[in-house]
Amino acid sequence: MPKKITPSQYNQMVRRHNAKVNRVNRANKAAIDKYNRDVDRHNRRVVEDRKRAVREYNRNVQSAVTKYNQAVRAHNVQVKRDAAQRKRQIEQLLRAASPRYVEVTRSTAELTQRFEAIDSASGLSSGIASLLELSEREADNSVSVAQALESDEPVAPDEMPDTGILEYLAGFSQDLCDRWKGAMFALNPANTDAARHFCTSVREIFTEILERWASNADVLEDDPDCDRTPNGTPSRRAKIRYLLRQKGADSPEMLGFVEQDIDDVLGLFKVFNEATHGAAGKHSFTKLQLIRQRVEGGIMFLAAVAL
Repeated sequence: MPKKITPSQYNQMVRRHNAKVNRVNRANKAAIDKYNRDVDRHNRRVVEDRKRAVREYNRNVQSAVTKYNQAVRAHNVQVKRDAAQRKRQIEQLLRAASPRYVEVTRSTAELTQRFEAIDSASGLSSGIASLLELSEREADNSVSVAQALESDEPVAPDEMPDTGILEYLAGFSQDLCDRWKGAMFALNPANTDAARHFCTSVREIFTEILERWASNADVLEDDPDCDRTPNGTPSRRAKIRYLLRQKGADSPEMLGFVEQDIDDVLGLFKVFNEATHGAAGKHSFTKLQLIRQRVEGGIMFLAAVAL
């Protein structure tokens, strides 16, 4: 027969049971709260680490471009050329251009004309103004290379300070940075494979810059009706226009100059390959150094456009 209990005893049993349940609930809540705090701390740490890595990457990239801009300004102080001097140089080049280098000379003339169009354009935006000095240096470098190719004894290029190109390329990948180092090592008159090695590396660098800062998805989102390649992807012109638009510098003059500057650099590769393929030493070390300096300047100019 079940034992009878009084209401007082029953209430006491209920209180003990509830107290036990409350202890279990408090322990469970404490465990859940601790787990949530641990998860929150972990997530905050992951986010902060990611933000720190992004900040460091951006600082390195900006440092590289700033260093290049400083090198450009220091260089321009020493070798400043006005528009009249450039015009005389181009006229002399066009008169003296040999059939072998006439395409290089014409490309230089067009690049110079495009720079003058930027320089004379009224109401320059702040974005265009920030690129004007760099654009002038690109035009001057193109003239220097064209003159050197036509000369039997070209003037050795001025030693430029560290442009920061290795820091910039390292921000993409160590492989790209190593390719540039290898291209520099290979660039000598005795190396019959210098042209292929150097030109391949440089083309990859130009492609990587445009892909990194102007991805197909971003360009199409910005302008679904942009110029496209036969494969349906945004063209190089569309990518450059996208980059310039981000800087508030997408004038027809600046777009034309950036396109021509890349064409001018890549156009040297035909001359370079013809001169080195199968017969080493057709270009002197001085000419190779001028070509290297021209290409390095073109890479960092596109980097300045992209950032």
